[in-house]
Amino acid sequence: MTSPVRIPLSDIVLLSSKDCGAPTPLRAMLHDENNGVRQNRVTPNPSSSGASTLHWASKGTVCVASGSPVAPLAAGASPGNVGLPSGGGASVVSRGSSAAVRSLRAVCIVAAIVTAAGSAPASAARTPPPGSKAARLTETRAAPPMWQTAWTSAMDFYEGTAVNATARDIAPIAVGGTSVEVRLSNAWSGSSTTFGAVTVGVQQGGASVVPGSTVPITFNGGSREITIPAGQYATSDPISFAVHTGESLAVSMWVQGTATVSVHYCCSGRIDSYATLNGAGNQTLDEPGTSLTLATTHMRWLSAIEVSGTPAQGTVVAFGDSITDGFNDDGQGWPTPLQQRIALLPPSQQVSVVNQGVTGNTLTVFPSTPPNLTYALTSGGLPGVTRLSSDVLSLPGTRDVVLFLGTNDIWFGGLLSPGLPYGTSASIISAMQSVIAQVHAHGMRIFGVTLLPRTSAPPGPRQEVWAAADQSNLAQVNAWIRSSSSGFDGVINLASVVADVYNGQCDPTALFGPYNSGDNLHPSEAGELAMADAIPTTLFQIPEAPQLPQGVAATPTPGCAGAVQAEQALTLAQTPSTSTTTPTTSASARPKPSNHRVVPHKDRGITVFDTAVIGVAIVVLLGVAVLLVVWRRSVRKRRTRGHEVGGTPAHAGRPTHLRRSDRR
Repeated sequence: MTSPVRIPLSDIVLLSSKDCGAPTPLRAMLHDENNGVRQNRVTPNPSSSGASTLHWASKGTVCVASGSPVAPLAAGASPGNVGLPSGGGASVVSRGSSAAVRSLRAVCIVAAIVTAAGSAPASAARTPPPGSKAARLTETRAAPPMWQTAWTSAMDFYEGTAVNATARDIAPIAVGGTSVEVRLSNAWSGSSTTFGAVTVGVQQGGASVVPGSTVPITFNGGSREITIPAGQYATSDPISFAVHTGESLAVSMWVQGTATVSVHYCCSGRIDSYATLNGAGNQTLDEPGTSLTLATTHMRWLSAIEVSGTPAQGTVVAFGDSITDGFNDDGQGWPTPLQQRIALLPPSQQVSVVNQGVTGNTLTVFPSTPPNLTYALTSGGLPGVTRLSSDVLSLPGTRDVVLFLGTNDIWFGGLLSPGLPYGTSASIISAMQSVIAQVHAHGMRIFGVTLLPRTSAPPGPRQEVWAAADQSNLAQVNAWIRSSSSGFDGVINLASVVADVYNGQCDPTALFGPYNSGDNLHPSEAGELAMADAIPTTLFQIPEAPQLPQGVAATPTPGCAGAVQAEQALTLAQTPSTSTTTPTTSASARPKPSNHRVVPHKDRGITVFDTAVIGVAIVVLLGVAVLLVVWRRSVRKRRTRGHEVGGTPAHAGRPTHLRRSDRR
């Protein structure tokens, strides 16, 4: 038996569009010693953090990274399962093959290398995020095709009924790519929903699409129609469609029959979705958008867009409530200016920051019977611990999670469940520990954000009162988040950044005036920008991104302990070239993302010249392989004749298990 060797590029090709942590299994195609192709797949092992299972359908011996065999499979053995520990890679030991097969395999290796060289940028773009299970399983191989999430909108409620109608959702994409997949959600419907046609194009403005940019989207291997069961979601087939960073895509969906509309319920000021009147039929190809007369801020059905062929380094999920969602800030939230900062870095140093904030969301589960109604039944979405799997762990390319939930738990606990164990610091901390464990089990990192200071809302008919007990719970949760025993991979202290500790003020329990949207809870646009500027992008294993100019003068108050903490937090996110003196913000407010695109674009790929060069190289290599095979056969024949002349068998004196004729 030969020594264990790493599976070369020609022998294994990762075909899945998902990370190992996603529900779709990672599939692989492996060439066995007969040069046949057998299907294998890698799936996560939920019982062991970082471990995976390799379902093997080929012959040979599978080994871990150290080279020690773990499950020898004899020739002709049935498919089996092989455990791969965290950090392990797969190796294979061939059980002998003909010179022709070995030569052809060598040609395949070189041809694959030549092909990879001809499309080096695309190959480099598909490197799995460091630390993910896919990265650990492919650490010594060329980068496989990889998908990453470039936009999200968590479905959190339902709104009305669609009957034979078309909707068009607008989604600004964080990072560009050469192919896209879309995810449609039927999370809030009690019955199946059938989409008879779905298309994607580039938004020109409003409901209109750039002429000629519309392409059809298919599901399940080519079907234009998809039926999604109640409470489920579906991801499309990969669609070849080049998209640029910051560009807005228009996804149009025609609903056959009658359907309850699942929506993302937020926020005033920004139009996210357009729709026809009921009965208008299939208008997915209406590029001018004249039939889509109903405009709303609520995204319909579209919950995620994924891209491949991007040089970006993975996805960061902002997992939060209305503060993340962008309530009182035109639905932007701090992830938007954070992505604008990251966009100032070279494309290969960027990550996509996707917003999975839900207005009114709690982290913990509340009782669901009157009078203690959970806010999920009145548009607060499913609790964070419940939606974690669908809204975070299932998103392709996710490497980091930013957890920013808990303030609604405290307020709802005091209001809806007085005297009951809901919304307490202990229940919130326990839920955070559960989320941390699940995120880590999927090979991702998680960062905790301190809960922002808040006070009672201004007097009114629906005033939200923030009691002393609420403030005590918030302080206890923040102290735990900042502690070294929390289990977070890092802490982002945004509570100090937006506290009222600037320009002579010193009240860490309230929002700084210019950062307050007016309800004493939600940050203003300036506050969201200040938070985005205070997040060190080095946490996400990329360089520190330049900070954006602000429109508010905010000088930490001398002698205020809270101001010292704010200054420390702000300094962490400054680039080396930025002054580290007392931060004072000025200049213009952050630019709003543009939704305008007028010039259609074409997919860029390997040129004709590149293809010709690769083809010539492969032909030459094949010729060399054939010559090698002929030469080896002629040498073997001469040796055989020499032995037969002397009357000695060619394999006399050799152990039986080493005779070639016995191993065919």
